[in-house]
Amino acid sequence: MLTISIIVPFYNAGDYIKDCAESLLSQEYPSSDYEIIFVDNNSTDSSVDIVKNYPRIKVLSESKQGSYAARNRGIKEAAGQIIAFTDPDCVVSPDWLSEVEKTMSNLSVLIVLGQVLMSNNSSLLSMIQDYGNEKNIYTFGSNDGNRYFGHTNNMAVRRDLFNDIGLFVERKRGADTIFVHSVVNMYSSQAVSYSESMTVRHMEIRGPLDYYKKAFIYGRSRIMYKHIASIPPLSYAQRFSIYKNVISKRNYSYPESLMLFFLLIVGMIFWSSGTLSAMIKREFLKVIPKSLSD
Repeated sequence: MLTISIIVPFYNAGDYIKDCAESLLSQEYPSSDYEIIFVDNNSTDSSVDIVKNYPRIKVLSESKQGSYAARNRGIKEAAGQIIAFTDPDCVVSPDWLSEVEKTMSNLSVLIVLGQVLMSNNSSLLSMIQDYGNEKNIYTFGSNDGNRYFGHTNNMAVRRDLFNDIGLFVERKRGADTIFVHSVVNMYSSQAVSYSESMTVRHMEIRGPLDYYKKAFIYGRSRIMYKHIASIPPLSYAQRFSIYKNVISKRNYSYPESLMLFFLLIVGMIFWSSGTLSAMIKREFLKVIPKSLSD
């Protein structure tokens, strides 16, 4: 068995953190071979008290605001050979750590990312989820490391990587993608793997509107870290190929195919709007007097 440290940063996550903690404590993996570290990032709600109800969970605190600062705090305290990350609004599958170990048994794999499910199995969310998973399979199966990205709500990293590359860049968003690109540049695209069987359920996404809000944020954050790790967007032809694969694999009916197409178009509008808002903000900051931006 590989020893694994699980790190969960949290800030005012009282609505979800109990379910997250219990899913981590209920792993089909020897309890002696993994530790759970939750890092409080200045919470003012009941989150800390909820987590402290579980003696097996180590609770740390990080005063510097930001989830990556909190993750770095946890990494410094972690003892495992593998560092696994998730978020407090996520529930991991019972075999989550087993799937991490299964993929990491291949010594050439230095990072593994898993599938993120939605909070429920409504038909619309399931369609969005199917497309997202198929897109990830396509992206990480392309061996084009420039297109790779990270998502620390379902990601595991060999501990030695942090010694070689350093900890996460402490910025608001995108540090996981920047880290993945650093690994690809130092090693190769083969160092990063995607596991469809390594699943977490993102409880915060309860409907399509929640997903679209995230799409807006992701589009915006992509621009904000573009100067560090630029990810070329998929072409329309590539997106359509992924769309057809979803329809084929899931045996979608004609009405379902049309509905998925509509959902994806709306998602693209939100993502593009986020991108545009970031570009406008960046240009605005270039031209306003420094005295006004301070």
